[in-house]
Amino acid sequence: MGSAGDYVVFRKDRTVTPDKSRGGGVAILVSPLLHPILIDTFSSDGIETLVIDIHPSIPIRSTRICLVYRSPSCSSPSLQSFLSFIEPLIGNLPFLICGDLNFPNIDWTSLTSPTQNDFLSFASDNRMTQFINFKTRGENTLDLILCNKDIVRNVAPTIPFADHSSITFSLGHASPPSREFVPSRQYHLADWESINNCMSAHDWTLALSSLDADNAFSYFSEFANSVLDTFVPKTTSAPFSRYPKHLRILYGKSQRASIAAPNSVRTIHLVKRFERSLREHSVRIETSVVDSKNPKAFYALCKSRLKSCNSAPPGIVDIDGTHLLSNTDKAHAFSRYFASVSTSPLHGPLTHPTPSPAIPQFDLPCINPEQILIAIRSLVPKCNSSPDGLSYFDAKLFLVPRMTSKARAKVNLMFKCFFSSDPNLYSRAYTTFIRPLLEYGSVIWSPHTVNLANQIEAVQRNFSLRLFTRCRIPYSLYPDRINQLSLQTLEHRRFISDLLFLHKSVHGFYSYDHSNLFKLYPLTRSLRRAHSLRIALPFVPPTSHSSFVTRVIDQWNVLSEEYAISSPFNFRSHLLSLPSISFSSDSLLRL
Repeated sequence: MGSAGDYVVFRKDRTVTPDKSRGGGVAILVSPLLHPILIDTFSSDGIETLVIDIHPSIPIRSTRICLVYRSPSCSSPSLQSFLSFIEPLIGNLPFLICGDLNFPNIDWTSLTSPTQNDFLSFASDNRMTQFINFKTRGENTLDLILCNKDIVRNVAPTIPFADHSSITFSLGHASPPSREFVPSRQYHLADWESINNCMSAHDWTLALSSLDADNAFSYFSEFANSVLDTFVPKTTSAPFSRYPKHLRILYGKSQRASIAAPNSVRTIHLVKRFERSLREHSVRIETSVVDSKNPKAFYALCKSRLKSCNSAPPGIVDIDGTHLLSNTDKAHAFSRYFASVSTSPLHGPLTHPTPSPAIPQFDLPCINPEQILIAIRSLVPKCNSSPDGLSYFDAKLFLVPRMTSKARAKVNLMFKCFFSSDPNLYSRAYTTFIRPLLEYGSVIWSPHTVNLANQIEAVQRNFSLRLFTRCRIPYSLYPDRINQLSLQTLEHRRFISDLLFLHKSVHGFYSYDHSNLFKLYPLTRSLRRAHSLRIALPFVPPTSHSSFVTRVIDQWNVLSEEYAISSPFNFRSHLLSLPSISFSSDSLLRL
């Protein structure tokens, strides 16, 4: 730590080794009026970090700031060490992470990443919002500002000093919830008979005869809205309807105590009591949303708790390399550019140049990646992985990445927006809103390679691990975690779905032509473990062929007569009681 003029300087230099002789690091310059205190520093292979506290005067709260530089070549163990370092430092204070973290592939809008990203999971688990929504270097957003409180304001790019855009922002109070009420029409209570009479009794010929199309549409819209306002009642606002009475009383007491004596014991006690009651209220809302099994309610809850960043629109780079931030400068730049490229209209066609006989003429084809993918997908595959012709190439390139990406996004959204520490609540939310994405069309297509099966299973692995961390349950291996949560592996659930589909197909619950999939083949002599609904394949499939029949034919044919002829409900109950097939010698999953 040292002094530089009117600032207090904190710095963490990069450790220079024989392999890495280039210097670097991070530094923070803070005004003494903010009463800065150094909390800790961290350095690892490819990461340098400074953590300080600033204590501004009332009414702004103290804030913990973590400045980070992460190299693009940073290893995964170094990132894990960094996350383990800052995890205990996140307390009740607003925690701000900023710096050049070099995560170009994270989509912070949808909380997704092409691959599993530990930093994205960390940010979601700690309910952090990323406030930069513009490019900071080239076409990538490498510099980030994350905070677990809504205190970041006026984020905007400025003139860059290097290859990255400089960024300015300010800190302020968390914005209070908006009390603006927008009423909506209650169409189920509308007087439709009066509306029909009013619309039919109006002389539309006289009203619209002297109007052009635009004015006629405006006239019709105004008339229709006036009729709806007359005969359709609107919702009325209920002040403070979002929170129960005891919460409103506690909030008022804590606010009055904070104004009178901000640092008194009574104020601290009231604030903690209010935060505890607010958290309990939030958990009750989460429980009711999960119990409703309504995806719209789930997304509405998450949307109400997500913070929107107030960032300025990004600047543009002029022809001479200067950054233009104001709308006036941008308008002048566009005007100059279009004025320079505009030409007078041509009065005749251009003449084609005469090719020179000395220079051989040939055309270079222009092929983009999309055309290559279309051409590959149009080829007839050597073998199909499923009866509908979905090839292994399509599954690997499109289905599995999209399916797992959507599921991971919902997992991140849930951990970012939920406050509960009840593992059963998270487990029910996962099975209701997330697991169906991973089981989409599993009867038609099921992963038949180790890589694909483990890619899909990795989503549930990651969810169970993060749930144990959130609920402070001691670490255990994946099979033990899902046993404690009363979950089954996705592989075993696909096995159950295949058997259920085959059972209903054999009993005629599904009407389709299955002659090319299986045929009934009862035995000519009775066996102890055999039934009259045994099946056989109509042909010998290649080893690469996979369908729901080939996956479960052996298990189906050894069922007892009692379960083979039972109802679908009883058959499903029997399947749920079977031991898991995962992590056995025939399983595709790896620990």
